[in-house]
Amino acid sequence: MRTKKRELGFTMIELMVAVGIFAIMAAIAIPGFSVWLPNYRLKHAARDMFSNFQLAKLTAIRRGSNCTITFNQAIGGTVYDYVVYVDSDNDLEYDAGEVVITKVLWTNYKGVTDNGLTFANNDDGLPSIAFRSNGLPRNNAGGFGIGTVSLINEKNKITKVVVSSVGNIRIQ
Repeated sequence: MRTKKRELGFTMIELMVAVGIFAIMAAIAIPGFSVWLPNYRLKHAARDMFSNFQLAKLTAIRRGSNCTITFNQAIGGTVYDYVVYVDSDNDLEYDAGEVVITKVLWTNYKGVTDNGLTFANNDDGLPSIAFRSNGLPRNNAGGFGIGTVSLINEKNKITKVVVSSVGNIRIQ
């Protein structure tokens, strides 16, 4: 007696059912992204800002000169939301020829903007903070460079990056 060999594989109906199941699962999962994605971008922007503040502090210590962060700084025809640079003349103002460490635009973090700055303005009227060679922050008047950057996302959630008078940097 001859046995019939069974073919291994999928029928077109089985493939269509599997694709349909995946489509239903995707339709359920995708709306969930809009809930957590804006918060993720906000946390990412705050962590990057925290890291750049730490970088400025460590650069000042390593180089033995002020490292400054200036907000709304124009360089080469573009206004950056903040710029970290080695401030060779210690005036908390970006001058051509000073070493730029990083330039940041909030557009890199879709839906995130700053919601307020409490740093003192430099002589150009731009909020600035510098870290000295001992790691302590200072403002344009020579006082402590304490301040806060408030970041907000499209869901109106706010996260703050805070610099204390002794140079501690934290995210709230």
